[in-house]
Amino acid sequence: MAMSTRTKRRLAVGAAYPVLGGVVWYLYEGLGLAALTLVLVVALGALEALVPDEEGGGHVERSAIRRSFWVGLLLPLGLGLLYVSERIVGAAHELIWAWRALPLLALAATVGWRGYALSRARGNQRQVEVALAAATGGVLAALALYALGTESGVAAMGFEDSGAERMRGVLGVLWPATLVVSLAALFAMEMAYRVMPVEEAIELRRVSAAAGTGLSIALSLVFVASMSYVATERDVTRDLSYFKTTRPGEQTLRMVERLDEPMRVVLFYPPVNEVLERLRPYFDELDAASDALSVEVQDHALSFELAQRHRVSRNGFVMILRGPDGEGQQAEQFEVGVELESARSRLRTLDARFQQHFARLATRPRDLHLTVGHRERSASPTDGDAEGERLSELSTALQRSNIQSRNLGVAEGLANEVPENARAVAVIGPRSPFLPEEAQSLLRYVGRGGRLLVFVDPDVDHGLDPLLHGLGVSIPRGVLTSSTHHMRRRTGEADRLAVYSNAYTAHPTVTLANRYRSQVVSVFLRGGAIERREGAELRGAAVTFPLRTEGTFWLDTDGDLQRGAEEPEGRFNMIAAITVPVDGGEEGRAVVIADGDFITDQLIGNRGNGFVLMDAVNWLVGEEQVLGPTQTEEDVPIRHTREEDELWFYATSFGAPIPLLLVGVWLAWRRREGKRRETTPKGAPEAAASGGAAAAPAEERPTDREAAADEHAAGEDAPTASPVAAAPREEEEE
Repeated sequence: MAMSTRTKRRLAVGAAYPVLGGVVWYLYEGLGLAALTLVLVVALGALEALVPDEEGGGHVERSAIRRSFWVGLLLPLGLGLLYVSERIVGAAHELIWAWRALPLLALAATVGWRGYALSRARGNQRQVEVALAAATGGVLAALALYALGTESGVAAMGFEDSGAERMRGVLGVLWPATLVVSLAALFAMEMAYRVMPVEEAIELRRVSAAAGTGLSIALSLVFVASMSYVATERDVTRDLSYFKTTRPGEQTLRMVERLDEPMRVVLFYPPVNEVLERLRPYFDELDAASDALSVEVQDHALSFELAQRHRVSRNGFVMILRGPDGEGQQAEQFEVGVELESARSRLRTLDARFQQHFARLATRPRDLHLTVGHRERSASPTDGDAEGERLSELSTALQRSNIQSRNLGVAEGLANEVPENARAVAVIGPRSPFLPEEAQSLLRYVGRGGRLLVFVDPDVDHGLDPLLHGLGVSIPRGVLTSSTHHMRRRTGEADRLAVYSNAYTAHPTVTLANRYRSQVVSVFLRGGAIERREGAELRGAAVTFPLRTEGTFWLDTDGDLQRGAEEPEGRFNMIAAITVPVDGGEEGRAVVIADGDFITDQLIGNRGNGFVLMDAVNWLVGEEQVLGPTQTEEDVPIRHTREEDELWFYATSFGAPIPLLLVGVWLAWRRREGKRRETTPKGAPEAAASGGAAAAPAEERPTDREAAADEHAAGEDAPTASPVAAAPREEEEE
């Protein structure tokens, strides 16, 4: 098979170019090689585009479209030479004028070729050439914008100082976007146009679709690049996922603000790390809260001595330091992790973990004595309490605040005297009675300046009446019930026992709850009321009620959850705060809350209950940072009753699938009926009933495969249409 003249010419150039290029490079270096390449491309392109092949007999049909592989290289070659001259050679080169002249010549040749092709184009070809010329003009416009964005270009436009900087920024974004869009459209149209050898085969719709595809891709790239540029310049991160790191809680900030000596927080992380970026906002806020706290980031590999002294084995740890560097320096540390996926759960509880370790260094250890031996609420599951009635959350909060709980029972001297070193005593939900000696011991403890916190149920024989009467209060018979101010738990009348109120006063035991009273309430579960009792045994005892009920409340004494004739509505006190003056010492203090479940796991998660507990403990102990809430983003598990679980099971197992199954059966039946009507010919039932010859036997009817074979045979006998004539028909079918 004989090769065409074009093929022979290209093979000859491919063989000679490496040798000739090597000689020119040796004599004139890069500039000579670039000039040689440009001259060859222009000469060969002009030769192929203007001179016909020998096989054509020297005659070119007007309908034939003359193209050249080499002409197509002019524009990319010009852009490549422009990049080399501006980015690699540089303005300091002595022959920069020659380097800049080469790309200008290549671009001029491109424009000349576009003008020549447009002048000799007719019909559909002219429309395509106009679109290609417009895309080429977009490339040239992008280069013009690049020239205007240089220092000399901005100065020529008369911009100075900040105006010049702003204009350079605008043009620096505009010219790449214009270049990418124009090149993408030009390349897409050229690829579609190249497979159309004659004017009659030109499909304007295909060229237009190709241009649209190129523009879509280019504009998408420009949009993504623009968003990336803006995000990089502004350095703003937006996390739209469910995950979020906690912020410092109010109690944590208060502890940091009250620091009386310098402390350091060291984050052992590499400089670039996703988890570190999540930690920075939290610790930046702590750093700004106090001058005594400093926060620094150190890589474990670069701080080996500090890490070895405090036994930090790797990156991913947060360490809190107290005291000067040396052997006597105290340290607390906890791990967060360096991988974001594994650190998510720890970041959600960051405030609680930091507060716990920070309190160990910043506050002195304290004790809280808890009475035992009367079936009090307990944190241990071995004591028989149901899951929601335990004190697990309270135990965690005490540990976090550097408070150690100690038992106080008959074995520890409760029936005689409360130990002198007991800073505070708590009685939490007893379900067996105290001995009279124990109740009197607690009363004497408050009388000599002790601090007592009591949670008791109204419908339990707790044996603490001597204590309460001695403090000047009493708990009447009956459980607080409400038909309006109750929590909806099981949608029954039993919900009336889960009452709530936010009628706080200005007493220190409800400071936080009163501050957020529009957002929080305190919940009582089978709680009671507290009344003032005259004739307190402790002289000078003053009683204040920080929380009262509002709305429809009554004391249910018969257990029917209905307000009877002997159960009048009223306003009841729910919490009592008592102060007892002591000669020559600190006053005694007591807080009585008529609900043994008030701080159990099922209620302490309510912010109103947590706030009251925190402020009550802080007021009793006389310190403002003993116990406090923390910020957390940890997911709260959804708990259902057994009846709710059964309802969800049957709803998901049968309630959802059965309707879908019925809809599917109905749709299948409709589709089947539609097909049956389409395949049954009109009048077929009547013909079959009369036994006429109209209904041919099934075996005599031609099958679909036989009918298709007949059509194929008929198509082979038909005359074949020319490709040029068939093209419009295919276009009409499309």
